[in-house]
Amino acid sequence: MKSNAYNNLLIHSILTYVLCFILNTTIHEGAHAIVAKATGLNPVLHHNYVSTSGNESDPPIVKIMTPAAGPLMSLIQAIVFLVLLRTSSQKSLVTLFYLWMSVMGFINIGGYLMLTPMVAYGDTGRVFALLNTPEWLKWIIAVVALLGSMKIIVNFTKDFEKQLPNKSSDEDYKPGRLANLLIAYPVYVGCVLTTLISLPVPTFISILYPATSPFITFMIYGRLRRKKDNLIGEARYPEKISLALIAIVIVALVFTRFLVKGVTL
Repeated sequence: MKSNAYNNLLIHSILTYVLCFILNTTIHEGAHAIVAKATGLNPVLHHNYVSTSGNESDPPIVKIMTPAAGPLMSLIQAIVFLVLLRTSSQKSLVTLFYLWMSVMGFINIGGYLMLTPMVAYGDTGRVFALLNTPEWLKWIIAVVALLGSMKIIVNFTKDFEKQLPNKSSDEDYKPGRLANLLIAYPVYVGCVLTTLISLPVPTFISILYPATSPFITFMIYGRLRRKKDNLIGEARYPEKISLALIAIVIVALVFTRFLVKGVTL
């Protein structure tokens, strides 16, 4: 039987994952909307896309800036939260939030670059099309992005290990169970929930992303499961389920559903 501490941390892990996904998507789409507004494209912000009133007469720089804004903001997000994570002396629920926000930011930018030659209507696909980038170069970018993403995500292994609870006496805190706790279960449950809250979607790629992209973290999952000794992390988590976290997630869910009909900026 799992202990209360284990069950509470599992709930916290899933809630944190869902919250980070919603914020990650909102930040990405918000960047598109802000730049579109600044360039006079009359954006309408939705829960997972932005519609604009651009036309063929817009100068090339305007056409490039709006689709480029999302991936660039995802990169900035990834770096900012990585710095916050690595400079935090005490690991906790807050640093677990930093960790997932950074990971999701890198997954965003890497994923868009990987899809460049295959999805012409995606952010980077549109940018490189407007730049008249040759197909062979798009494929090179995609391969480099794939290899780079794998390397970056694997480098988060130590960060996930540090996020493990700082106790070793409980039977729950074995490598396999802990890997499930911080990665497998949040990804499994989180993917289902975030896929549902992403509906309706304007394109296939909009549903593919929440359903599949987080599984790249299973490279870390495998490394943690292969550990032969008990894993002792550095994190201290709330002994009881955080009502504040639940409230924040509920607000985020309400907000993202509010955006389904679109908000004109």
